[in-house]
Amino acid sequence: MAQFKQYQLKNGLSVLVVEMPGVHSVTSLVLCNTGSRYEDPHQAGIAHFFEHIVFKGTAKYSSPQLLASSIDAIGADFNAFTSKEYTGYYVKSASQHLESSLDVLSDMLLCPLIKQADIDREKGVIIEEINMYKDTPMRYVADLFEQMAYADFGLKHDIVGNKTTISAIKQSDFQTFLSSWYGLPNMLLVLAGDADVLHKDSTLKLVEEAFAKEPNQPRATTKVTIENYFSKQPLSVERLYIEHKQTEQAHLILGWPGISRHEDAMRPQLSVLDTVLGGNMSSRLFSEVREKRGLCYYVRSDTDMYHEVGLVGASAGVDPNRVFEAIEVIMNEFAQLAQSKKPITTAELVRAKEYIRGTMTLSFEDSRSVAQNYGLKQLLLNKVETLEESLARIQAVTLEEVNQLAVQLFAKAKPKLTVIGPFDQRDKFENLIN
Repeated sequence: MAQFKQYQLKNGLSVLVVEMPGVHSVTSLVLCNTGSRYEDPHQAGIAHFFEHIVFKGTAKYSSPQLLASSIDAIGADFNAFTSKEYTGYYVKSASQHLESSLDVLSDMLLCPLIKQADIDREKGVIIEEINMYKDTPMRYVADLFEQMAYADFGLKHDIVGNKTTISAIKQSDFQTFLSSWYGLPNMLLVLAGDADVLHKDSTLKLVEEAFAKEPNQPRATTKVTIENYFSKQPLSVERLYIEHKQTEQAHLILGWPGISRHEDAMRPQLSVLDTVLGGNMSSRLFSEVREKRGLCYYVRSDTDMYHEVGLVGASAGVDPNRVFEAIEVIMNEFAQLAQSKKPITTAELVRAKEYIRGTMTLSFEDSRSVAQNYGLKQLLLNKVETLEESLARIQAVTLEEVNQLAVQLFAKAKPKLTVIGPFDQRDKFENLIN
């Protein structure tokens, strides 16, 4: 059973330590309370772009090669990720190399060089990343769906930005962004792994020393009030978007209004509902759409949760000649739940709970998964939830609760649909979702 401790350093940095007995690695993860939804329209993509730039060199590690070789020299894994509401940077190493991991992470975030030459060169990399996503319809359909589904610019625009905004970003933009969003009070450091190492008092001293470095420019001294960025009407009135493209496979997403990140009481219920609908190979959607009818290669249920809004639905890659049949079958599964014609059964409830228990237990054997799970709950919800507590909440979900949630989500709201494929028949798609 993992034990955790929380600390607040004098410089404002929050620290969460999760001790994992029997593990010989430590993941050092810095989560920053920023993401693409907080960007100005003319700087769309800057949060993700900045994630790239910190790998180009720091005060101590002055080039990408020196930075990478310092990590390669200890056999560690390091990377970063940007979402709409948070950004993360991590190093996972053998536990004896924790000091080196902290030194690299702190230098990247406190002392990045941010050279104009690096910025100009990396613009080409990110523009090619944008091109790659657009040429990958299985992924791109999700971007198009969010552009259609959300009314607020922050949630609707792509995390990577667009070619116009990326091309225009300059050094001073990054310096302003860094000063505004990367103050230590707006960050959380998570250490997860080897209990024998993390239990020592010297570990906290290593953290204090690593993050005592003088930032290379002034930083905000308080945590950013992100509530100012929330929307009172985050969902748009649009319900259908078709991207005409000559593809061998049609890709689609159907979505209904879901629950927000902070509707905490319903999160376990939604997790069970999502699993029964399309979370694995024995789910309803997989069985009906793929196994019984051979309509698709992939089909799954989807849930997205943000601070004030959420979406729930399904995505699939189907034969373009049978796309209308596939949508009808998927819609029917949601309709039967909404109308209580085919409610979730006791056997499905038990199977879903055990599936969630198994997958969560496996993921919690990895220090990086543990760091991210504990850290994101703390950063976004201001709470820490252990594996045992999470599993207990799943186990407590009743058949009545999960069926009531299905009716609540799907009975009244009209679905939204995005499709990529060789289609011009807008009327047919409109008829299916009305």
